Amino acid sequence: MPKVAQLTGMIVTAIVVLGTDVDVFTAVPLGILAGALATFFMALAENRQAAKARD
Repeated sequence: MPKVAQLTGMIVTAIVVLGTDVDVFTAVPLGILAGALATFFMALAENRQAAKARD
């Protein structure tokens, strides 16, 4: 489950993309993709940190 900071990052990214791009059909997928990538990389970092803590 994403943490509050990750969800906030996704929302802020979507707002920025929607505010700077006039074509909404391009902006929405870009915002979602950027937020999803941020969440994915955060999850990888958390899993890597947890694995190091177990060793």
